[in-house]
Amino acid sequence: MQEIVQRLHIDPLDACREIEDLIHNTMNRLRRDGAVVSLSGGLDSAVAATLTVRSLGTDRVHLLHMPERESKRIHRNHAKRMAAHLGIPLTTQSISPLLRASHTYRLLPLRFLPGRKLRAWVVRAVRSRLLKQEDVLATRLQPEADSWVAKGVAYAMTKHRFRMVLVYRYAEARNLMVVGAANRTEWLTGTFSKWGVDHCADVIPLVHLYRSQLESIAETIGVPDYVRDKPADPDVMPGIDDKGALLGGFDTADQILYGVERGVSKDDLVRAYGREKVEKIVNMWEMSKNMRESPYQVHV
Repeated sequence: MQEIVQRLHIDPLDACREIEDLIHNTMNRLRRDGAVVSLSGGLDSAVAATLTVRSLGTDRVHLLHMPERESKRIHRNHAKRMAAHLGIPLTTQSISPLLRASHTYRLLPLRFLPGRKLRAWVVRAVRSRLLKQEDVLATRLQPEADSWVAKGVAYAMTKHRFRMVLVYRYAEARNLMVVGAANRTEWLTGTFSKWGVDHCADVIPLVHLYRSQLESIAETIGVPDYVRDKPADPDVMPGIDDKGALLGGFDTADQILYGVERGVSKDDLVRAYGREKVEKIVNMWEMSKNMRESPYQVHV
């Protein structure tokens, strides 16, 4: 599949210009005074924030960081450093009070365990007993009602949905547009939070780009190494630390997704990447279609 590998290569400068134009034109179309980006400390939001600054200038960009009691300190530190790198003050607001008030923390018994390391160990141990490693992400798309998997999904997704509410409250009070940071890999595999902070936005400028393509853009626009070199950590639950590893590696996942989108036969993909990897990605693509299509409605 050398042809797929070649076609996934992009000109990062052209891609940046296209994205920056989209951000600027969207702000004007919506008649907003600027933009706000939810800065998590990870690569996607760092790229989105940097391109927004390049498009609009530092005076028109706001950065909002919304940790909770289980957020890793390293991501908090990287969000602060990234904001300083961009020359923009970082507004930080904890979502822990909202999660406590909504009883989200009560969905799982993790609150009874002292320390992140022990919580992470327990999550990994339970996951290995309940699920095969290759089934973790697919199973969360259609969990059994009231199962630990279903409760874990609610536990994790509620965090991003509260972040969505807060970022829009922040934006609307200041006449700003919300810039989302979802990429195409998570969009096609359902590894984003439906109606969450990266999905609900006025503009999602990275969703046409696969995660592996963002790496070259991040290097081109000067995203610091401390962000670029760490795993893609969703940071919603101890023990779930690397989305790329769960997908079998972004490079392989993206090549399979690229082939699926362009009608490459499953047999050809299997010959190139192996049946297990192809079936895993294709299964997630099919199971997550509803996340990209809904809400469903009567057509008149």
